[in-house]
Amino acid sequence: MRSATALSFELDDVKLAASELAASIKEKLSLEPNAVGILLCDADADGAAVSAELERLLGIDIAGMATLATLDATGHHEGALVLLVLTASDVRFTTAVSEPFSQDYSEQIVAAYRSLIPGRVAGGEPGSRPAGEGSGEVSDEASEESPALLLAFCPSGVPFSGDSFPDALAEVSGGAPIIGGVTSDDYDYERARVFLHGTEYKQSLVLVGLWGRVRPAFSIRHVTSEFAERIRRVSEVEGNIVSRVGDESFVDYLRGFGLDVEVEDPTLSFVSFPMQLTREEVDETPLLRHIAALDLATGTGTFLGDVPENSLANICLINRDDLKVSARESMEGLLETMQQSPDYEYSTVLCISCCGRAIIMGTESDAEGTILEELLPDGLTLAGAYCLGEICPTRYVDGRATNRFHNCSFTLCAL
Repeated sequence: MRSATALSFELDDVKLAASELAASIKEKLSLEPNAVGILLCDADADGAAVSAELERLLGIDIAGMATLATLDATGHHEGALVLLVLTASDVRFTTAVSEPFSQDYSEQIVAAYRSLIPGRVAGGEPGSRPAGEGSGEVSDEASEESPALLLAFCPSGVPFSGDSFPDALAEVSGGAPIIGGVTSDDYDYERARVFLHGTEYKQSLVLVGLWGRVRPAFSIRHVTSEFAERIRRVSEVEGNIVSRVGDESFVDYLRGFGLDVEVEDPTLSFVSFPMQLTREEVDETPLLRHIAALDLATGTGTFLGDVPENSLANICLINRDDLKVSARESMEGLLETMQQSPDYEYSTVLCISCCGRAIIMGTESDAEGTILEELLPDGLTLAGAYCLGEICPTRYVDGRATNRFHNCSFTLCAL
């Protein structure tokens, strides 16, 4: 597989932005029979309109999402659009979008995945189609039962836990690895959109499937600095709604740290104070969870992702040095994993980082991009976005992934 990236700072003129991006791609890359584009763009840009124009100019499908900020091989960008194009003769790319989510969200996620399967795509099912020309031969490694990789662009503000995305997809795909994120803006929650085929969606999931000779490598790191030694066990929880921690209500647990709970926007107010969750019976990286809402009357807290019952909870204080260390460790870990496949030539790195990390970095917002720029091997492209939740495997063994929804994490996937 080969790849190229393009960068534009044009947010207002759709045709100019698309022409800049398309011209840059054409200059760097000759498209093979199969190709797909991933557009990550500032929320102030009309990503759907730009993607529609790019599909016309490049003749390939464009999927993507709005973000708080973007990354490429030159670093961190605000007010920019980054386009990543993947192309190969031995990899097939398919795209799909779910129906707008209702109470049957798990079934809708599964239905979107099933329409992504190449055999079903070829049959012309609504909502999906082969990406690019789709006429290239795919190697014997391709499987209609399990893709080599799923890219997931998820809506924000859905009335269910972010874990629902990887949980439903992992089950129906047979443990296919997933990299992706939740669309974001600058915390006004109005301009976050995902898009496909030139159409934007506020309450739908967009998927890209890679089928064929792809050997993805993953790395994830997040911060585990402890704010106080006030570790308590989660004693009462339902999914992502926590009622009690230890013998206190969740709200009182927060008050015990000296935190102000009477805030208008808990997600933004507590961005520097995620909850760390350690599962003693599971040999995995501890989870970090951002608070999405507080109910002072009931004492409950709602999180962006599920909170395991009986896990050990502690509130973390995140600082800039922690974030820099975790970004460096994640990239170094990815490079080590890539070295384990000397017979496979990697082409690109996809980075999904957390909006909270960008907010915490403040005036040093380019720190993660600088680290990536420093460590990225010559010849590899890079595209990245800052999201309201990250999806990445915590384990990937024998082709089967343990996919998790994360907060405040720095996730990487090499293709």
